[in-house]
Amino acid sequence: MHQKTFLAKDGQTYTLNLNETGEEILVLLNHEQVGVIDFQFSKGIQGAESYLITVLDLEKCKRKGIGEASLRFHQAVFRRPLRANGDIREGRQSQESQLTKEGSGFIGHMRAKGVIELIDFHGAFSEDE
Repeated sequence: MHQKTFLAKDGQTYTLNLNETGEEILVLLNHEQVGVIDFQFSKGIQGAESYLITVLDLEKCKRKGIGEASLRFHQAVFRRPLRANGDIREGRQSQESQLTKEGSGFIGHMRAKGVIELIDFHGAFSEDE
């Protein structure tokens, strides 16, 4: 397991645990899980490898820089592009496959910063929704 500590905007130190396959990041505060990001490893037709975000559950730790820090940590360890499409769940138990407007905004912000690759998926994260 890969581990990193992160001093968040709220002044607290969080632990980011990234598993060996690159398919899960757990966010911990004082040894208690407060967030998770799940990924699916993908190999494209041309052989290009990437990780697709499938679960984005950072409700208990949002707006603290943890989401971006987690994604950048993943990139530093695995050195593969991160991708997102319109089928991201807000939590592992959620049956919903659509992000809230806030989650969509986060994905858009990470795309603008170049953290998540820009891919065409027919406007699943449009501002009009």
